[in-house]
Amino acid sequence: MDVDNVLAASRIQMVKYSDLASIALLVFEYLLTFNLEVTLVWPSTWSTSKVLFLLSRYLPFLEIPLTSFYVFASTPAATLCRTVNSIIIITRVLGIGIAEAILLLRTYALSGRDRRVLTIFGSFFVLGVSTSIITCSLFIRSSIYDVPPLHLVGCNLVGGTFIFIGIPFMIVALNEIVLMSYTLRVGLKTYRHSLSPLVITLYADGIMYFVFLSTGSIVNLCILVAGPSHLQDLLNSFLRVFHAIFACRILLHVREADRQRREQQTYQENFVSDIYFATTDQAPATIIRT
Repeated sequence: MDVDNVLAASRIQMVKYSDLASIALLVFEYLLTFNLEVTLVWPSTWSTSKVLFLLSRYLPFLEIPLTSFYVFASTPAATLCRTVNSIIIITRVLGIGIAEAILLLRTYALSGRDRRVLTIFGSFFVLGVSTSIITCSLFIRSSIYDVPPLHLVGCNLVGGTFIFIGIPFMIVALNEIVLMSYTLRVGLKTYRHSLSPLVITLYADGIMYFVFLSTGSIVNLCILVAGPSHLQDLLNSFLRVFHAIFACRILLHVREADRQRREQQTYQENFVSDIYFATTDQAPATIIRT
């Protein structure tokens, strides 16, 4: 048995397991946070953040049947593999772009809705998404498919100009590093002594997610450009899913913190009202306020 074929087959299987694990993670996260979504998102009025949340939340599920075909199809034609993978790549670019838009809105909120922040980072966002679509299209044209070794099922990507598919992750890493640096600057300058749960949620979640996603994007870029053959797709699905999970969690946590703030405010107002009526019944000239 050819050692090269055995090695290639084992690497192809690793990528398939990675794809399946990312699908399982997506479903698990959905079930874990479904109650929060129903409580915090569904009753709310339509807004930009709600639309972005729903797109980021549900677009990955449209990729599941495509990914399943790519992994499990029996002797698919090379042209069909290229078509399916093209759709997967484009939806991933759009999905990661939507997640990055949510992170951008979070940064805009932390800036105190500074229009300059929205303009500068928004322009970089549009440029990054446009560049990513172009480079992914170039990669799709250069991609080469062949029959998998050792009678494995699924599609087998054997070649292509992987630097083109790596450029979007380079852009993502750069964008997240810039946003994280700005977040740190704003946090230290403006919110250093803030005890607001809403601000703490925006700040803490953002920093943690930025560090994780930027590190993952850099590692994935290295694998795409310099990694072993047949392993280039190892982290693509995971990063796609983590972008969706983190972006949705940011909005859910922000809405949860805002709900707690409003509930606490309502409780305090009711508490003041109760004291007011109790004291006016006993001593009309005395009103206690907290």
